[in-house]
Amino acid sequence: MTEWYDDDGVRFAYPESWELIREETDGGVTLTVNADGTSFWTLALYPSSVSSATDMIESAVTAYREEYPESDVYPVEGSLCGFPCEGRDVEFVCLELINTVSLRAFETPGFTAMVLFQGTDHELRETRPVLEAITKSLALTMPTVWSGELSDGRDFE
Repeated sequence: MTEWYDDDGVRFAYPESWELIREETDGGVTLTVNADGTSFWTLALYPSSVSSATDMIESAVTAYREEYPESDVYPVEGSLCGFPCEGRDVEFVCLELINTVSLRAFETPGFTAMVLFQGTDHELRETRPVLEAITKSLALTMPTVWSGELSDGRDFE
């Protein structure tokens, strides 16, 4: 069975058996869903004026490198919700287990979003398809304004 989160201008599906936690932090919102193990999926939303996609990714990579100096970082290209995104995959060893982190960030006219999912490699064999499905289900629900036009093509009055 699937649960849906539909608030804060976003919508995404996640497994009913996973826990969802919503936190307001530093002027933004963080939504995390996790299972019983170490795997989790997080969406961080911040006003565009607070942080760019590049800044969010670089800050996260720096934090992982500080905690795990021998981490490996791989650039990834792609898009989310129709927007080009900055992306990195980070691999590191913790407690003799290889861990992988997927970082993706994109900018909309109203906010900057970062999707992060993480787990140990042995757990990701099972959870990666679920984590990727959550990411693929992510959609924007807020009205989007492009180039000063309303969605029906009329100019602002």
